[in-house]
Amino acid sequence: MLIEPGTYEAVSLRSRTRLSIWLKVMGLGVVLIASLGSRATAAVSPNGEVAGLRAKFVDVKGVRTRYYEMGQGEPLLLVSDGTWSGYESANIWSKNIPGLAKRFHVFAPDPLSCGMTGNPLDDKDYNMEGIVAHLYGFIQTLKLGKVHVVGQTRGGGDAFFFAVEHPDMVRTLTISDSVTAAPEGSTGSRADRTAKCLKMPEFESMKCTAQALSFNDEAYKGAFDDEYWAAAKYMGSLPKAEETRAKIKAGVGGPLAFFVPIAIVGQPQLSGFNEWKKHWIERVRNEGTLQMPILLYWGFNDPSALVGRGLDLFDFIGAKNPKVQMVIINKAGHQNAREKPEEFNYQVISFIEHAEH
Repeated sequence: MLIEPGTYEAVSLRSRTRLSIWLKVMGLGVVLIASLGSRATAAVSPNGEVAGLRAKFVDVKGVRTRYYEMGQGEPLLLVSDGTWSGYESANIWSKNIPGLAKRFHVFAPDPLSCGMTGNPLDDKDYNMEGIVAHLYGFIQTLKLGKVHVVGQTRGGGDAFFFAVEHPDMVRTLTISDSVTAAPEGSTGSRADRTAKCLKMPEFESMKCTAQALSFNDEAYKGAFDDEYWAAAKYMGSLPKAEETRAKIKAGVGGPLAFFVPIAIVGQPQLSGFNEWKKHWIERVRNEGTLQMPILLYWGFNDPSALVGRGLDLFDFIGAKNPKVQMVIINKAGHQNAREKPEEFNYQVISFIEHAEH
């Protein structure tokens, strides 16, 4: 059912202003596209491609950068989740790219040091500032001009900080399930759900975490198939990925190298990132830096980026920007863009088309 625009009052330990949001509660099923372990592992492309997509490469200020490109029209930049491991990449958008490309000229780069994209040329860039600078360089190199920016989970944080630093380059901004962007607060049941994952080798830990943060096992199996994980394992085994892991462990990049997901399990390095983030949040709250149309897209059942964190994000952006909307999807976990790609694509396209008229 669709709950029309109305007033939503969140229950919290402090008073909260009433928020006018779009609350869409969906009960859609998830198509099971693969059963992990039920068939042989798919052959891996040397470029780490999945789902029939074809990667391109471009030099971004000396860093070889892999990206997907599809469609025509206004440029839309998909900002990927990613950690300093190499396992994560723009493949996270493989279920969304074809659908979004029916309306937009879609670009989905691997973040700095992630997937098949090269490592920073300077060790000081192994952090959030380096990632944002790389996104800026990617847009400039391809001469994209103003873009629609869409980011999920940690990539939503990258998109948020990019928009704050370069608001003149952003036509619209969509952030999905991102505690990296949201003010500090609870991380829900993530620690309990992922406790066993932290004891596993890194690649198995990542798979375990993805399953733990999904709505349920069926949603996980529908979102992540053998081909996806085979490509991730291949990219994470490359020498440049091993170099990245070694450098991060050695402490390069400073305190800003440590953010979600490392931060979420309570490691002390998070304090430096949180202090840095406070500056950007206050800038948005006090100066109204973000004035473009903004969509916050959240999974109601996300056990990590709780809906309350999304509402906090709505609070401080919406205080100065009336062009903020929020969509909450029922029966959806942390990676809801993969769990329910058709719904995600529909909401993003509808938001942008409405914002432009």
